[in-house]
Amino acid sequence: MKKNLFVLTIGLIALTAFFTNPNQNRHKEEIKNKVTSIIQKSKNEQSNKSDGGLEQAGQALGMMIGGAIIDGIIDNIISTDNYILFSTTKLNWDGNTRIIGFGAFGNVFISDKLDEAVKEVLLKKSKL
Repeated sequence: MKKNLFVLTIGLIALTAFFTNPNQNRHKEEIKNKVTSIIQKSKNEQSNKSDGGLEQAGQALGMMIGGAIIDGIIDNIISTDNYILFSTTKLNWDGNTRIIGFGAFGNVFISDKLDEAVKEVLLKKSKL
């Protein structure tokens, strides 16, 4: 009896995982949200240091244009592998592929390494 209950429980968990496994669009949406959030925080820190309204307006326009560019880039460099019960988010950059996220039960979890990479790129660009 206990064995049957155990098998039934595992089966229900597997079915739930199968039907709630996030698709590729959900993974890309999470990456876009995370990258946009990181950039927004960086811009807010910079705008707090500046007093000019014109500079802040320029930054807002840059965020709008940047959002469209981010969408295009992410659509090209992010892919997913579906393992039926869970999925992984992969970043394809300069011929290298790295797993940067994990999806299961309707959620996508993105590694903090993405934060570090985006901040590093922003820091390099701000020095130019």
